[in-house]
Amino acid sequence: MRSFFMASNTQLPKYLSIGQASKYLNIAIPTLRLWERKGIIKPIRTAGNQRRYTLQMLDDALAGKKPAKPVSKDKLIIGYCRVSSAGQKNDLKRQIAVVTNFCEMQGKPFKIISDIGSGLNYHKKGLKELIHLICTQQCSQVVVNYQDRLVRFGFELIEDICQENDVEITVINQTKAESSNEELVDDVLSVITVYSAKLYGKRSHHNEKIIKTNQELFKDR
Repeated sequence: MRSFFMASNTQLPKYLSIGQASKYLNIAIPTLRLWERKGIIKPIRTAGNQRRYTLQMLDDALAGKKPAKPVSKDKLIIGYCRVSSAGQKNDLKRQIAVVTNFCEMQGKPFKIISDIGSGLNYHKKGLKELIHLICTQQCSQVVVNYQDRLVRFGFELIEDICQENDVEITVINQTKAESSNEELVDDVLSVITVYSAKLYGKRSHHNEKIIKTNQELFKDR
């Protein structure tokens, strides 16, 4: 029973941790996580990705009420721009100008996030920030100039994450970027480099030979 815990409601913080929430409901922590996966309850996430619950949220879950969708009036439009290498900074500036202009036309608060790195690298600082903003429901729309500026492969996965959090993805230009083929070659070479390094370890002469061979194969592509 929750009677003892409820008796001291006045001493409870505004936002409860998962441990406090489990005590309030008198259920196990894994059960709370299961409720979340089933959509019975949708906790707030802190900047450190910790779950937080309100008493109203917990009472509604017990009563069988579906969690309300968050109000989006304070959410940002996020413009995301990316190039593969530092040598493409002029292209990055052009992307930022196009995306900024598009976001300004929406008449809503926006933020531009930019990255320099391969489209196959999913650990870029800017991309991680973008995913965090999506998952913590701090943005309403993601704007990119070209689809492959977001990620080289796996766009559908990012799209699913956005749909789950009621975030719209807008691709300004549906055609391929002029530098797309060149960057794809660079991305493929980077994958070959990583895996050959893992395969041959410290035998760098093998890696150099593989890289040189593949550069020759791809140079006229």
